[in-house]
Amino acid sequence: MTQIEVKLNPDVTPAGSDLSVVNAARRSFNTRSEWNWSKELESGTGDGRTLKEKDKRLLEFLARGMTAADFEQFMSKVGDCTEEDSWEPQELKELLWQWRNTPTHDTPFNHTFISFEVKMPVFTARQLVKTEYTILSEASRRYITDGIEFYEPPTWRKASPNKKQGSLDEELDFVTWDTCDGEEGGEIKTVIEDHNQQNLNLYNALINCNVAPEQARMVLPQSMMIEATWSGTLGAFAKMCRERCHPEAQYEARVVANKVYEYLKEYYPVGAVALVEGV
Repeated sequence: MTQIEVKLNPDVTPAGSDLSVVNAARRSFNTRSEWNWSKELESGTGDGRTLKEKDKRLLEFLARGMTAADFEQFMSKVGDCTEEDSWEPQELKELLWQWRNTPTHDTPFNHTFISFEVKMPVFTARQLVKTEYTILSEASRRYITDGIEFYEPPTWRKASPNKKQGSLDEELDFVTWDTCDGEEGGEIKTVIEDHNQQNLNLYNALINCNVAPEQARMVLPQSMMIEATWSGTLGAFAKMCRERCHPEAQYEARVVANKVYEYLKEYYPVGAVALVEGV
């Protein structure tokens, strides 16, 4: 059971919807759309709101950067130039560059807002907050000196030969310290627990010596758990999920991203999927 937690911020109701994204996009033409309402509302089995098909297509266009017709035409060109009897590497290369340079229309997705309460290790937080346009306000060790908790990975993963990937899904067998650096020692899990305890003891000693918490905290390891409020728009969180839900992303980052994505799909079912999984 992972120590990592992601839940909606109980003080902030998610703002906006797929329809609000649609209407933000339609603002350029000063037009608006409305929900389709079904009989489910009358029977009390749901809120009965669905997007009109033309609005779904609009969200897909915004996320993809081209219309469905343009996409089909693009794919037919790709198919034509990859046929064995007409294989033209240069033509395919030009098509791929065309696709790469097709701009998306992200602005309408950023007229939304969703806020989470998260608990994760320092090293994961530092990786995730690199995503632009999200705001992270974490409990500060400048002021708080108690309740320190360290992250314990559920398994130890083998290092990947591909440094960009970081680790493999393959678990290490029973690992002892003497197999790692030749020194005698016990299971690596116990060695790390002892190391964390020593850091915690040093931290507490510094606090007891009246060292300022903002300096004493520097001896705490990256495995320390933080609790934070993390807020942003659908566009910003979708970008994070697109990168960190990927199977090659670090496991701990995937745990956070997958939980965030579940909430995005709940509140923005069409827009979130179009942005994260593509169309």
